[in-house]
Amino acid sequence: MKRLRKNQKGFTMIELMVVVVIVGILAAIAIPIYGKYVKQARTTEATGRIGEIITASKAWAQEKLVWPTDSEFQAGEGILDPTATENFTYAITGGGGGDPSGPFQVTATGRAKMAGVNVVIDLDTINDNGNITVSETPAGP
Repeated sequence: MKRLRKNQKGFTMIELMVVVVIVGILAAIAIPIYGKYVKQARTTEATGRIGEIITASKAWAQEKLVWPTDSEFQAGEGILDPTATENFTYAITGGGGGDPSGPFQVTATGRAKMAGVNVVIDLDTINDNGNITVSETPAGP
């Protein structure tokens, strides 16, 4: 009987359960961290797109001597492109139609997987690089 045990190969149930527990712990740590990285990457997409909108708006303001309004932006007039992405919609939320030496604000509002996330860039003047604010509304129960 002892001879049969020496020739047997494989893992015991305890060894398999230890491996399952270790894999479970690693997954419990890694999945939330990965989710945060994905959300940060999507937020970076919004800031980049807002930068493009601001550049186009500055060119508009140089030509027309006023900031573009949201209705002009959404209509796609001139050089402005209102195209929404999979994760965000974009709008001019403040300062539109005003003097370029005054304030201007563009907002990206999250949708789909990014619902509840808002990215706002405020410009004090046409020569300003802007201040960015990222806010997140917690999801309901």
